[in-house]
Amino acid sequence: MKLYLGIDGGGTRTRSILVDARGRIVGEGEAGPSNYNNVGLAGAGRSLRAATEAAWAQAGQPFAPAAAAYLGLAGVKASGDIARLTALAENAGLAPAGQVTVANDLHNALTGGLAGRPGIALIAGTGTNCLGRDASGAAFMCGGWGWLLDDVGGGIGIALGGLRAATRAADGRAPATGLLPAALAFFGLSEANELLERLYVRTCPPEELAAFSTVVTREAASGDATALAVLQNGAGALAELVAGAARQLAFPDGPEVVILGGCARSGPPYQPLIEAAIRVAVPRARLVEPAYSATHGAALNALRAAGIAPLPALRFPKS
Repeated sequence: MKLYLGIDGGGTRTRSILVDARGRIVGEGEAGPSNYNNVGLAGAGRSLRAATEAAWAQAGQPFAPAAAAYLGLAGVKASGDIARLTALAENAGLAPAGQVTVANDLHNALTGGLAGRPGIALIAGTGTNCLGRDASGAAFMCGGWGWLLDDVGGGIGIALGGLRAATRAADGRAPATGLLPAALAFFGLSEANELLERLYVRTCPPEELAAFSTVVTREAASGDATALAVLQNGAGALAELVAGAARQLAFPDGPEVVILGGCARSGPPYQPLIEAAIRVAVPRARLVEPAYSATHGAALNALRAAGIAPLPALRFPKS
């Protein structure tokens, strides 16, 4: 029996899944991070191999090359990334040469979120990204430029927007806002001028800074107009990503759109703002709930890459 390997790899963990041609899931595994921009090629290779070995073990079979493998990995966008990681996966024995497909992990999120159907996936966690695929199979990614260049509507963008608003209020350039005392409390400071040393001298990694986005959301929920404006700006930026993907693809009846990521799916007040902004930017968009996880999307992508069509519904092990 041929088995197909799907992998969803990120900056925190790597998940693998083995599935047969009928969509029956036979094994899953997990290991450490595989974003090679963070852990290097060797570190990514170790995680990919370990997660795959765990999936084969759960399937009750010794490790072997799968009939085909699909790797959706964080940090993958350029052609050089794809070539390096394809060779890495082949050398690790995940699947035979020529049977490995590598793409950005957003492809798994899209396929899983819409169960393989055409449409658009918007992700806003710490960062932001958006991917669309139409009925012809054409795909377009809008976003994914990282916190220095983009990510306005993600956790890091909301946090930075809140902090910038707080410093403008400290200068008197903008009305008073609860974001200023909230920022001082969050970072354990006694005055606004201490923000300079805290953020520039001691530094604050993007993922840590993104945690301040929950404070911005809290202040907006309590009625702070400045915090609410930061969220509205972020929602508009996310809607622009969806509109950008929709313009590049063919959705005659309008696209299905699935919203993913902890920041975007945080509930009120931010999530309703995002949904409303998308409906304005793409009036024919149909917002839907996620069907499967990104890991399950990797399984469907592995079957698609192997030429299995139509894609079967996934069949889960009985508990």
